[in-house]
Amino acid sequence: MTPLIDIDAEICQYPVQALKREWLLTNGLGGYASSSILGCNSRKYHGLLVLPLKPPLKRMVLLAKYDERLIWKDREYNLSTNFHDGHLEPDGYKYLVNFRLNPYPVFVFSIGEWEIEKRIILSHERNIVVVHYKVLDGQGAVRLVVSPLVTFRSIHEVKSGETGLNSFYAVKEGHDVLYKAGEDGPDLFFKSNAEKVQDVPERTVELEYPVERDRGYEYLDRLLRLCELTFELSPGKSGHIIAGAGTGASAVPLFFEEEQARLLRAHSRKSLELSPSRAKDPVLLELIRAADDFVVKKNSEVSIIAGYPWFSIWGRDSMISLPGLLLATGRFEESRNMLLSFLPFYQLGLIPNTFPEDGEEPLYNSVDASLWFIHAVYEYYCSTKDLNTVRTPLFEVIKDIIHHYIGGARFGIHQESDGLILAGEKGAQLTWMDAIVDKTVVTPRMGKNVEINALWYHALRIAALFSDLFDDEEAYAAYEIHAERVRQSFETQFWNEAGQCLYDTLGTDGPDPSIRPNQIFAVSLPHPIITGEKAQAVFDCVTRHLLTPYGLRSLAPGHPDYKPRYAGSQKMRDSAYHQGTVWPWLMGPYIDAMIHVKGPSRALAKEGLNLLEPLLRHLQDAGLGTLSEIFDAEPPHTPRGCIAQAISVAEILRIYLKLLQLSHTGQ
Repeated sequence: MTPLIDIDAEICQYPVQALKREWLLTNGLGGYASSSILGCNSRKYHGLLVLPLKPPLKRMVLLAKYDERLIWKDREYNLSTNFHDGHLEPDGYKYLVNFRLNPYPVFVFSIGEWEIEKRIILSHERNIVVVHYKVLDGQGAVRLVVSPLVTFRSIHEVKSGETGLNSFYAVKEGHDVLYKAGEDGPDLFFKSNAEKVQDVPERTVELEYPVERDRGYEYLDRLLRLCELTFELSPGKSGHIIAGAGTGASAVPLFFEEEQARLLRAHSRKSLELSPSRAKDPVLLELIRAADDFVVKKNSEVSIIAGYPWFSIWGRDSMISLPGLLLATGRFEESRNMLLSFLPFYQLGLIPNTFPEDGEEPLYNSVDASLWFIHAVYEYYCSTKDLNTVRTPLFEVIKDIIHHYIGGARFGIHQESDGLILAGEKGAQLTWMDAIVDKTVVTPRMGKNVEINALWYHALRIAALFSDLFDDEEAYAAYEIHAERVRQSFETQFWNEAGQCLYDTLGTDGPDPSIRPNQIFAVSLPHPIITGEKAQAVFDCVTRHLLTPYGLRSLAPGHPDYKPRYAGSQKMRDSAYHQGTVWPWLMGPYIDAMIHVKGPSRALAKEGLNLLEPLLRHLQDAGLGTLSEIFDAEPPHTPRGCIAQAISVAEILRIYLKLLQLSHTGQ
């Protein structure tokens, strides 16, 4: 079996590089496991068992990690790596000779004549993590001592000073262990084949998270060293620990090979279905696997986590991601369920912008989430031809959204007399460029936004299409006339003759000539609002000023507000978030626009695949097997933000499959 990711000692034993590479496992419930390839938790978000108290949200770190040491010939060798007092201590990375994702994390340690393998698996749809140790090479027996480091805290917080850690644990049948996380916390079970379980003299441990320090957050965390589990390992005898929240943990069998084979079979089969000519394409396999990470279920409801490790559910991101994560991978029933799951939260023209992590009421401060919802319904219909679901209830909601955007919705969203949508009120950010620093809007876009009106035109054309399919000739004609009026107003008002591109926003102080990627949607959407020479000019402008190997810049170099680097404190980072920072998800719309402008062909497919090459190589870097949220605006384009972002994976998977099909058919 060929591993998807394979990293040798040259990087594993070089912490500067190794700590930049992180792995992620998800369980389909909102829970996850994640760390660096050294097993060193460099973020407060890292942990072996992070579970949602209100699935899929309110995520808590329960089992942070295991500390491990090998005892051979009366000498101890630490396999663990942690940060203490600004340096790595212990430094077990010195013995790490290989890391693989297969598709689960596999670590290989070499000490003298011994080679020890450690594997981690997160159980699907259960809050259970299994760690397995076995001898790959060596004679006789060797002792392995494992200490669980536990806590019970939000992923966004650390415990410092007075720890508040509950130190109670009990040894149950055999050497199984029960940890009580506290009055509000779940029970944590440890089931193992350890030879013995014993107390440890020092119960609390302080770890440092250097990534949080660099991001300007609290970075010292106190954890409870629960106990020590001792294993006697030999070539014929392995060790395992099953840790899980709730009573079900003790009944779970070890199923590494079976679960690994199940996933690889499923991904290989899906790869074959989606692209028969590229059935064994490792990139396609990785992208399909990465897409799984963001899809979570609660009963019949399907949701999309916007990004790991810290984003929750966002309406805008969910709708943008649906075509790539679900439709492109043939998950049609889940697509339907996700669209329907948003309807109970629909209010007066708006679907939620975000669902807060703590489970509070959703927020509605978005002008584009509802328009992306209409686009997602259209894409769902194009993939499934499911007119019954579209007719009732989805099209009813689409018509109501259009009604409220015309007559007026919250946050100043309304149609002007020229047919264009104007939105905004003081202190609110309604588009995807939504950063606010010290109550000051970083990218003020109050007024008529270029991408909002491109989406508005697209929405009206979709409403006309569905009206025609449902034999409502009067509504069809009305929507078509309305759309044409919007198109004419758009071309007249948004065209920047001097720049040979589109204005970004038409505000109260006049048009904003800042060159941003938002104009690409005027060309890229299935119903582009501009075509011909002007579409070519927009594409050329975006190519010249914004295109990088990893996506589109959010602002052109040379602008007074341009920021080449996304780093530092939260204030510094938020100030750069949409002021130059590169967004990989925009590569999808960019290549869609390229197809519209140049026309579909095998030659164009090759050109598009070449453009994607750096991003596809990025699957081997940063968040391993997935795609980062953002990159610095200037070389070397350091990856930043979340290590795994739904819209990044969704759009690259969608456009990659589209280009594969185009390269095969030429159309």
